[in-house]
Amino acid sequence: MATLRGGRKGPGGQGWDVPWGRGRTSDVAPRVSLRTAGRAARGAWRRWAIVLAGTVLLGSVPAVLAALPVQGSTVSAAALRDKILASADVPYQGYAESIANFGLPQLPDLQDVSVLLDGTTDQYVWYRSPAYWRAEDVTVTGETDTYTDGGVTYLWDYGRNLLTQVVGAQPVRLPRAADLLPPPLARRLLGIAGTSGRISRLPSRRVAGLSAAGLQVIPADTSTTIASIDIWADPRTGLPVEVQLTAHGSASPVLTSTFFELSGSRPTLDVVTPHPAPQIGVTTTRLPDVDNVLNGDGDGDADGTPFPAALGAEPHVPLPGSPPGVAIYGAGLSRFVLLPLPRGEGASAFSAAVGAGADLVALGGQAQAATTGAVIRTPLLTVLLVTAGFHHTTFVFAGAVSPALLENSANDFIANLANRFRRPR
Repeated sequence: MATLRGGRKGPGGQGWDVPWGRGRTSDVAPRVSLRTAGRAARGAWRRWAIVLAGTVLLGSVPAVLAALPVQGSTVSAAALRDKILASADVPYQGYAESIANFGLPQLPDLQDVSVLLDGTTDQYVWYRSPAYWRAEDVTVTGETDTYTDGGVTYLWDYGRNLLTQVVGAQPVRLPRAADLLPPPLARRLLGIAGTSGRISRLPSRRVAGLSAAGLQVIPADTSTTIASIDIWADPRTGLPVEVQLTAHGSASPVLTSTFFELSGSRPTLDVVTPHPAPQIGVTTTRLPDVDNVLNGDGDGDADGTPFPAALGAEPHVPLPGSPPGVAIYGAGLSRFVLLPLPRGEGASAFSAAVGAGADLVALGGQAQAATTGAVIRTPLLTVLLVTAGFHHTTFVFAGAVSPALLENSANDFIANLANRFRRPR
C-alpha cells in the first residue's frame, strides 16, 4: 500500500505512515495532483484524528470526572456525622475497591482474614436496605458473595459451588469482604469512636462522580494506634463513598475504601436474593467462620469459664449471644479482643508469629506465672500471643491499641489465671 509521510513524529522519531491508496503493493500508484494528494492526506488525517480523539475520550473519562469542579458543602461536621450514622436505609449499587496494608502475618485458621487485611479487595454491591443486600467479592479464581435476605445471611462460594445459610445472631464473627465497603465501614468506625474524639470538616472531593463532603475524626484516647478517620459522604443523604484510616507514624492511610462506580437507584429484590440452581449444594450452619476459632472460654478448656470482669483499667464489654470463646475489653477505639486458640493450634500460631518477626516479651512477673509472649507490631494493629494457665492455652490479644496496653492487660490476665488455679496450702 502506498503511504503518505505526515509531519508528526511517532515512536523513535519516525513519522507516522498514513495510508492513502487502496492498490496492492505491486500496483503502480495512480498519478495525482498535489491538490488531490493534499485532500487525500487531510481526509486520512481527519479519519485518524476522529479515532484518536475517541480513544483519548474513552480513556480519560475517569480523569475528567475527577477533574470536574467540586461543589462545596456548608453542612457542619456534627450534622454530617449524624447523617452518616443515619444512612443505613439509603439504597445504592456500585463498584468499590479497598486497599489494606495492616502488615499481619499468616496465622492458622485465619488465612482469609490475613488476606483481607493485607491486599486489594474488589467488590460489586447491590444494597436495597439493611435487610436486603448483596456484595460480590471478585478474585482471580472466582467470586464469593454475601447475601442478606430478609435478615438471613447466605454465603455463596463459587469455588466450592456451595451456598451456606447462616442461622442465629452473629454478634461476633470474623471479618468479611463486605465489611470493607465504605458505607458499613464508616458507620462502624463512627459508632465505635463515639463522641469523645474531635471532629472537623475536610475539603469536599469528587468520588465516583459525586461531590462528597469530608469529615475527619481525631481520637481523644492516646492508647489507640488510630491517628485519624477520614470519611467522604454524600452531603444530602449521608451515604459514605470513601473512607481512609491512618495510623500514628504512617505517612499514608493503612486502609482506603472507595467507590469507583456508584448509583443511588434501588436494586430490585431479585438481584439481592439468592437463586441456587438444582445442582448447587446448599447447607445450613451456625456461625460457620468462628466455630473452629472462637470455641474456648476464660481459661481455655471450653467448659464455659467466664473471662475476668476487667483487665487492669479496661472493663469487659458484654456481648449478648456471643460465643463463649471471645471477650472484648476497653472503650471506644481502644477496644481489644481476647480469645483462646483451639488446642493444637497454639504452638503453630506462636511459631508463625515469631517467624514473621514478632518481638518476644517477658510476661507474668511472678516466678510461677512467668512466661514469654510474642508481640506483632503493625502501623495499625497490635497482636500479642501468650501461652498461659493450667491448660497451657495460647491466648490472642489484638486491637488497634498500643503494645503497652496489651502487655499490661496480658499480665493482669496471667495473674488472674494463676490465682484461679492456685492450690490452697
